[in-house]
Amino acid sequence: MDGVKGIIITPLLLAIVVAYLLCPVVDYLEKQKLSRPAGIAIIYLFFAALLLLLCLNGIPSLIEELQQLVSMLPEYTEKFMLFVTQLESDFQRFNFHEGIHNAFNENIQQLQSALIINLEKLSQYLMVLFRQAFALLLVPLFAFYILRDNTLIKRRFLQLVPTSSRPLMEDTIHEIDRTLGAYLRGIFIISLSVGVMMYVGLLILGVEFALFFGIINALTNVIPYFGPFIGAVPVLLVALLQSPGLFWKTLILIVIVQQVESQLITPQVLGRSLHFHPLTVIIALLLGGIYLGFFGLIIIVPLAAILRIVFLHFYPVIVRAIKKERREKNNPL
Repeated sequence: MDGVKGIIITPLLLAIVVAYLLCPVVDYLEKQKLSRPAGIAIIYLFFAALLLLLCLNGIPSLIEELQQLVSMLPEYTEKFMLFVTQLESDFQRFNFHEGIHNAFNENIQQLQSALIINLEKLSQYLMVLFRQAFALLLVPLFAFYILRDNTLIKRRFLQLVPTSSRPLMEDTIHEIDRTLGAYLRGIFIISLSVGVMMYVGLLILGVEFALFFGIINALTNVIPYFGPFIGAVPVLLVALLQSPGLFWKTLILIVIVQQVESQLITPQVLGRSLHFHPLTVIIALLLGGIYLGFFGLIIIVPLAAILRIVFLHFYPVIVRAIKKERREKNNPL
């Protein structure tokens, strides 16, 4: 099952996201009298050239940073242990109750064990990521056919629906397309902006692995509310291990970037396109994280948006059908 997920399901989901991102451009080129395959080919050529530039410039730097990070993990672990030992020693100077001391020591030991385990796994995760990278080659292939045949796919799907329900289903699909497309394109622009700001800021401050952490913050920013905290933790940890002063400068940078993102970029790009209350989003994220893991944190919000649209479109129909059935039972003649 994990093999199927890595080879088919994950590339297919990524291809759907890519299709939503590129669909407005393909539609625009089609209006300029270009066929959809030709428009897609032009876009692919553009991104192929962009990818070539990245491979010549950014990718080698990223690989070098990853190799350096893996090689420095033991040193970072040792530094962190010394920091925790010093913290524990400072804590012992205070005359707290014995129970508080015991609880603190237990938490420190658990933190040390968790850190060692996760640092050891990090290099394994990175190696697995590179080994499975070939599956990403399926993404542009899947995305090409989704972009080319999206109208045909919708029409074939509607043929599976009873004729009487097709207009309602067509309206529902159109609303899902509009909402999901706006959300995904907005999230892409916001995450890219955060990644670039973090990379430039970390580079100026002199934090190690600036490119890697810029990408990490761009990716984790996809997760509403919790994403910025997830992305900030490793950056702050590395900055702290470099120097305490750099830790505070990096913390200020993260606060500034998040304020720019939340106050300036997000309202302009995304707004409240999903019409969800923040509490609803937080509850959905908690449930998604509990039952679906990290992957659930990413997909739960758009999935909730889809379910909401389906409910709003079909709930009145279901209610009318139930009322009609009750009337027929009460008035059989």
